[in-house]
Amino acid sequence: MAYLLGALRDGCFTKNESNHIYRVRIYQKNKEWIEFLGDVTERLFGKKPKISIDSRDEVWNLMLNSRRIYEELVGISEYTGNQKTWNIPREVLDSPSEIQKEFIKGFFDSEGGVPHVENGMVEGKNIVVHFTQSNKKCLEELKYMIQRLGIKTGKVCGPYYKEGYSNPFFRLKIHGRKEVAKFAHVIGSLHPEKQRRLLILGKDA
Repeated sequence: MAYLLGALRDGCFTKNESNHIYRVRIYQKNKEWIEFLGDVTERLFGKKPKISIDSRDEVWNLMLNSRRIYEELVGISEYTGNQKTWNIPREVLDSPSEIQKEFIKGFFDSEGGVPHVENGMVEGKNIVVHFTQSNKKCLEELKYMIQRLGIKTGKVCGPYYKEGYSNPFFRLKIHGRKEVAKFAHVIGSLHPEKQRRLLILGKDA
């Protein structure tokens, strides 16, 4: 469950009581990862999600239509209805390190980034893992959990503005081959592409 809660940072909750709509969605470009999440949600809730391709944006969409699942996930994740005020659940912050590792892993797989080191063109000084969110406090809480695991991070930076968007976002980075290798060994990834890149960085450290 902790991994799914982290992955939901890039999720979408939709509620329309008058039309009896209670929906949870996750979007991703990588089909294999979406199918993996589908297996996770089916195992946790006993309901197979619908997976489809959004041809407009060429991204895959995992969709769960269920009031029971919607209400359970909103409750456990402490979703506020707004990404800007959605902090990390208190239950995760108070959990043992193994639970926090799974949450961070899911968060990274949905909202994190790592350079395309598989092409061998990234210099050591440019090796960085990053997390992006519209909620600065959420990243501060994430930073605290990562540092407790013995991994050094930078400061939460921002606000930044993407061209064409009025809402700012913030970013937390882990710099340098040594610290990124620690992240690869201690936390890792279940996202096929990110997992491959972290394995390369872990070997090279």
